[in-house]
Amino acid sequence: MANEKNVSKIIKELGYEPKEQACIVVTYAPDDSLGSKLSHFFTLEYYIMQMCEEEIVFLPLQVIFFAGFFPKKEIELRIPYDTLRSVEITEVKNTLNYEVTLTTDTDTLRFSVQKKEWSEFRSAGTVATGNSFLNVGAFAATKGWQSINWHRQNLDNTLSLLQNLPQ
Repeated sequence: MANEKNVSKIIKELGYEPKEQACIVVTYAPDDSLGSKLSHFFTLEYYIMQMCEEEIVFLPLQVIFFAGFFPKKEIELRIPYDTLRSVEITEVKNTLNYEVTLTTDTDTLRFSVQKKEWSEFRSAGTVATGNSFLNVGAFAATKGWQSINWHRQNLDNTLSLLQNLPQ
């Protein structure tokens, strides 16, 4: 199960200081081409974006799911705050996602973030609750699932922290 305590524990083991209630599930955002959008729709490459004291780190989801099987734990991407030049958060038209664009000294990275309102029925909620595929079931949208969906609980705080980063 990809619960927030496991994420925090692994992040600390890797030498980072995670901020509380500042991690969400993200994927790389597709570009405007149809091929990229189709590829993105079918991808299962999810990352946990954790804001830490001095940087943002991206942990591949498989590190959490397979932590007991593979001793190698590593960060996919690390962005120190002092390298950030801009942070832009936009609501993607005709979707249930936000796009977070992080511009650093050397790169521009775009991430897709599922909105919290429907996350119990989407992959972000599945990842964040550790429940079965798409969380479909009698209790999928009840307050009980919402209370263990840390993506939902952390989204507003994480986006706010991102917007308020010194740039």
